[in-house]
Parts: sequence; structure tokens; C-alpha cells
Amino acid sequence: MHEITVEPALGEQLVHLAGQAILCDANGRALGFFSPLPNRPPVEDLQLEPPLSIAETEELRKVRTGKPLAEILDRLGIQ
Repeated sequence: MHEITVEPALGEQLVHLAGQAILCDANGRALGFFSPLPNRPPVEDLQLEPPLSIAETEELRKVRTGKPLAEILDRLGIQ
């Protein structure tokens, strides 16, 4: 994710938002959305990258450690 530092005047406007906003250029074209974060944490405290890569996630999906549905239903007394 890219980090963009805004000018102080814009930062002051954004700080006071109670909800989401659409950011537009001078021609009225939408640039994107802004959602304020509660408590304004330092950037270093944010987890901006996913904890696992796509490849790692796919590998974890292949691992089957659960019980078969029939066994679970049997243990619950449901047939």
C-alpha cells in the first residue's frame, strides 16, 4: 500500500470527519475514498500487508485436518 502525506490544511479537514468521504480533484472527478481511523494510530502500528502471501494461503487450504461431516453429525447425535 502506498503512503501519501497530505498538506496540513487537508489533514486538518480529514481529522474532523465523522465518516467516509470521497476525495475529488479540482475538476470534480473522484480520486478515491477516505475512511478515518479511530484514535489516529501511528503508521508503524498499522498492519498494511497481509500476514500471509497468496501462495502461503493456498498451501494452508490444501491441509485437511478436520473430521468428516458424518463423524461430526454422529457425535452430535444427528443423522
